[in-house]
Amino acid sequence: MIDLHALYRSRASLFFKEIRPYLQYAMQSAAMAVVVGFLLFSIGYKQFLQWVTPDFPWQLLSAAVMLPALAGGRIRTYLQEADTLFLLPQESGMKAYLKAAMNRALIAQLAAVAAVWLIIWPLYHKLAASNGWMFLLLLIVWCVYKRIMLFGKWTELQIQEKRTRLLFQMMRWILSAIAAYCVIASKPAVGILLLSLLAIAYLGLLRLPRQHIVNWSLLIDIELQHKASIYRILNWFVDVPSVQGKARNVRGLDRIARWIAFRQDHTYSYLYTLVWLRSELFGITMRLTLIGILLLAAVHNDIALASIYLVFTVISALQLSEMKLYYHEHVWQHIYPIRLEQRKRSVSFIRYRIHLGILILLAIPCLFTFSNPLWALALLLVAAVSSGLYHRFR
Repeated sequence: MIDLHALYRSRASLFFKEIRPYLQYAMQSAAMAVVVGFLLFSIGYKQFLQWVTPDFPWQLLSAAVMLPALAGGRIRTYLQEADTLFLLPQESGMKAYLKAAMNRALIAQLAAVAAVWLIIWPLYHKLAASNGWMFLLLLIVWCVYKRIMLFGKWTELQIQEKRTRLLFQMMRWILSAIAAYCVIASKPAVGILLLSLLAIAYLGLLRLPRQHIVNWSLLIDIELQHKASIYRILNWFVDVPSVQGKARNVRGLDRIARWIAFRQDHTYSYLYTLVWLRSELFGITMRLTLIGILLLAAVHNDIALASIYLVFTVISALQLSEMKLYYHEHVWQHIYPIRLEQRKRSVSFIRYRIHLGILILLAIPCLFTFSNPLWALALLLVAAVSSGLYHRFR
C-alpha cells in the first residue's frame, strides 16, 4: 500500500524544488518593486483613512476587498495523468491524500483572510466605531466561514454535471458577497446571524448534486492550469519553461476570428486570436475586466477611480504579454512559408487590439463616475498610447 499522505508531501516538495530556481530570480527582481509598492500603499491608505467619511461607500469597498479572500483560493492536489492508472485502484482510500491537500489549502487561505481583514480593520474601526474585541470576533467569524467555503469549493470539484458545477461556483461567490456586505454594513449581531443562516443553507444545498468520489479528469486539468498560472507569474521576472493550459473551444466565440481577412500576412493574427479565445487568457482577461468595471461603477472619487483604472490597465497588459510565449518554439513556425518577423508583429497587434478593447470597456463606467467625463477620456487616451508602446516593444 502507498502512503498517500507522504506521497502528497513528496509531490508538494518536488514542485517547490522545481520552481525554486526561478522563484529566487523573481524575488530578486521584484523585491524593490514590492517594497516601493508597500510604502506607496501605506502612505496612500493612511491619507485615505484621514480623508474618508461615513458618506463614502466604504462598506461596499470593504466587502469587495474581502470577497476574493472568502470565495477564492486554490486547492493544489498535484495529481498527474499517470494517477488515473496507478492511484485509481485506491480511489476509495484517497481520503488521506485529499485531506493533506485540503489542510494545506486551508492554512494558506486562512492566512490570506487574516491579512485582508488586517487591511480592512482600520477603515472598519474608524467608521463603525468598534473596539479591539470586535476585530478578534469577526476574524473568527471570517475564518469559520472560509472553512465552509473551502469545503464548498472542494464539493464543487466533485460534482458530476458541468452546469451544476458552474451554478454552485456562482452561488459561492454571490453568497460570499452578500455575507461580507451584511457583516460589514450591519450591526455585528445582525450581520453574523445573516452570515450563519447563509452558511447553513449553503451546506444544505451542497448535499443535493451527484458527486464523484474523486473527479480525476477535472482535478488533473485544474492542476495543470494552476501550474501554468504560477509559471506565467514567474515569467514576468525571469524566462521560464512555457506551460500551456488545455485549449477550450467555446461555442460561438470562434466566429470573431472570421473577421480576419483570409490572407497569408494575417496567418499569425488568425492563430493568436484563436489562442486568446481558446486559452485560459480569455477567462482571465474577462474576469479582470468585469471586476474592474464593477469597482469603477461603485467608486465616485476621481483619485480612486484613476488609481483603479491604472491598476487594471497594468494587470491586463501583463496578462496579455504571456500570449507571445505560445508557439514561440513550435516547430511549425519554421515550416510555414511565412517570415518569423511577421509573427512578432501579429502577436503585438492582437495583444494591443484586445487591450484597447479592455481599456474602452473600463472607461465606460468612468464616464458616469468621474466628476468630469473629460477626465475619463483623457485617462483612456493616455492608457491607449502607453499600451501601444508597451505591446510594440515588450
